[in-house]
Amino acid sequence: MSEQSRPNRKRGRKLLLLVFLPLMLALGGAAAAVMLGVDFKSLVTGAGAAVAEDDAPGLDPASVVFVDLPELLVNLNVTGARLRFLKFAATLEVGSEEEAALVKQFVPRITDSVHAYLRAVQVEELGGPDALYRVKRDLLARVNQEVRPVRVRDVLIKEMLVQ
Repeated sequence: MSEQSRPNRKRGRKLLLLVFLPLMLALGGAAAAVMLGVDFKSLVTGAGAAVAEDDAPGLDPASVVFVDLPELLVNLNVTGARLRFLKFAATLEVGSEEEAALVKQFVPRITDSVHAYLRAVQVEELGGPDALYRVKRDLLARVNQEVRPVRVRDVLIKEMLVQ
């Protein structure tokens, strides 16, 4: 009886390695792709890049204007006795010269808002991998609130140095 069970074990292992293991890997990869938001329709049709380029609104380089903010040196919110400083410089992206002129009128108000935000940020919040994204997102919301009805497209961080 032991002689018959050995071939069955080998056959079961081969079946596991050749059929079930690749099947499980493929299902796991498909599940990961679904969770990451892969568009399977574009993979099948092969038109992923062309569709993405056609759907994306193109920016006319002539319509983009940048407004520099003054460089800031801010002491950060720390719990210890040692002071920490942040050197910060940014540029705002707007859609036209007219909007840039309006935004330039509000630079003192924007600077005040950015300064207040940065003073409230703790050093630990600036250390993570998504820290830059979070700072940009929060600053964009604050700046757009200050210059309403003008819309600032993006906050471009030129320098963010923690000392």
